[in-house]
Amino acid sequence: MIKSLGILIGGVFIGAVGVEIIRKKYPESLDKLYAKTCEMASGAKEAFKKGYDSAVRPRQSAQAGA
Repeated sequence: MIKSLGILIGGVFIGAVGVEIIRKKYPESLDKLYAKTCEMASGAKEAFKKGYDSAVRPRQSAQAGA
């Protein structure tokens, strides 16, 4: 278990260093990627809220009508 935790921490460290190297070399493309990721995440959040509302409302209206 300790070996797995060490591998995980090492992977996170290597990933962070890699992102910093890419950020210094290509700052514009990383900013575009970040903006696109934020847009996709907000779209997924909005779709989840709409789906949740549509799943909950029929129950609420059925209970109010009874």
